[in-house]
Amino acid sequence: MILLQLLKSFLIIGVGAYGGGLVTIPMIEHQAVTVHEWITASELSELIAVAQMTPGPIGVNAATYTGYRVAGIAGATAATLGFVIPSLVLCLTLVYILSKFGGVSWVESLKKSVQPAVAGLIIAAVLTYGRAAVTDVWAAVIAVAAFAIFILSRDRIHPALLILCGGVVGVFIY
Repeated sequence: MILLQLLKSFLIIGVGAYGGGLVTIPMIEHQAVTVHEWITASELSELIAVAQMTPGPIGVNAATYTGYRVAGIAGATAATLGFVIPSLVLCLTLVYILSKFGGVSWVESLKKSVQPAVAGLIIAAVLTYGRAAVTDVWAAVIAVAAFAIFILSRDRIHPALLILCGGVVGVFIY
């Protein structure tokens, strides 16, 4: 029963994951933290941090972690498949539609109108993750500094370096 719940929950997340990994965070929080209580909000924050540092998409890493935590290897497999199947079906469908109707105005309008919705979900992900990650003044200082450096460097500094620097600063502060 738990394997079907994992599969179903991550299918739902996978269907709504248009826009990438950060978009999935509010959906993962809803399913894994609020609805099923498989993980805590604090564990979600840690999971996101680890998922961003490891290879692969955040959503896949989060699904695998959550599934493993709940039901071992079988749970990791069920959750990961649940998350990946909608993307696979959607990609194959979109390839077909865009190859057939790529220049049609309603297809172009659809692509353009989905982007603001994705931006909204990314903002929701930032707020969700931020509430769990920024727990004191020093964490806020690290977050603001990393953001400012990234924006001001105009992508000349790799995000992984900022994460590493944040970790090093945290070792001295905490």
